[in-house]
Amino acid sequence: MRALTTTSLFLLFLMIFLIPVQAADFGAELDNSAGIQNTGDTDWYTTHKITLWGTVPFDTKNRNSLAFEGSFFAEKPASSDDYTYYVNLDLFRFALTPYATQSAKINLDLGRIPFSDVTGYILNQSLDGVDFRGSWGFGNLSVSAAYTGLLNVRKTGAMMSGDDYADSITDDVYAFGAKRGVGKFTLHLPESLGPVDIIMEGLGQYDLRDQVDGDSEELVHTGYGTLMLTGPITGTVFFTVSGTFQTGVLEAEEDYSENAMLARARIDAFPMPLHHLYGEVLYTTAEGDFFTTFLPITVQTPGTLYGSGYSNIIKGSLGWGFNPRNFLNFDLSGSVFMYPDEMEGSDGLYSATELNAGLTYKATSDLNLRLNGALLFPKDEDMQYQAELKVVFGL
Repeated sequence: MRALTTTSLFLLFLMIFLIPVQAADFGAELDNSAGIQNTGDTDWYTTHKITLWGTVPFDTKNRNSLAFEGSFFAEKPASSDDYTYYVNLDLFRFALTPYATQSAKINLDLGRIPFSDVTGYILNQSLDGVDFRGSWGFGNLSVSAAYTGLLNVRKTGAMMSGDDYADSITDDVYAFGAKRGVGKFTLHLPESLGPVDIIMEGLGQYDLRDQVDGDSEELVHTGYGTLMLTGPITGTVFFTVSGTFQTGVLEAEEDYSENAMLARARIDAFPMPLHHLYGEVLYTTAEGDFFTTFLPITVQTPGTLYGSGYSNIIKGSLGWGFNPRNFLNFDLSGSVFMYPDEMEGSDGLYSATELNAGLTYKATSDLNLRLNGALLFPKDEDMQYQAELKVVFGL
């Protein structure tokens, strides 16, 4: 009986681990880019990244799995003559499907996973946390909770306070940065207004710096409420409109309110096969008696060279994508940047215009090349430019 029990346990463990080992997929990727940039002075820059990745399914239907991805970076910025090095755990995700029927499904992701709000302008980065997603007949529901304090400050985009930026000034290979708790609730109601989807989302972040290390100059707590409508205008033209209200508080020597708004309208059209056209207008409030400037969780730049952030901005964009072959893609876009209110020291609302063009060529299944360039025309300043070649090779 004892021998039978031992044999049964051995067979059980063998069944558990044999499936993942046989179906597991591992690989590596080399990502190298180099370019020239002029934002006042001309200099070259380069980035080299080695990524190891893997996926391990826990069942034959691939409903439950582990995916991981880690990278080593070596970079020489255009503003520096020296290389800088760091490592990052980009992904470590347990994906589980605890419940699935024909009418309902529940998915659960936990670990270091990508998080994004519905606009993509407030939160757009990896975090350590859990993401619960449910699909039912009435619609889709998502509830998430995460923490930023274990991310590498060299890679994370969570920069909201002076303390966060001070943390980022480091040459350490791996250093902890902003310590924020993030929560998100999203309700998606498909075709609830005819063919139009309604999406409602609440997002918030709480600064935990005092609770974690007890040393802060500033604390920033913010919340965001978003309403989005998206759907078809015709069979080949689609629209998205959204509005976001931000509220919060900045705790420093005095307390300040953090109230702002973000509005966005976008049209995507597919007039012919292989062609994609889009137009978008984005607006964030200027600082005034009630509104402060828009303060997202993830720092992002509105353009390739235009890098003042999404605070106090009106951005109008047009773009075209053309995919003549399955191995070739061409894209062209242009953006105009303006201020929603005339800033101190500025003459008028116009700020700059940027043009971008890119060409992607898939040489083989494992080799991709990307050539892109950008031109920035700031008001009353000299033109700036950037050209870059990127090569991605899968091993």
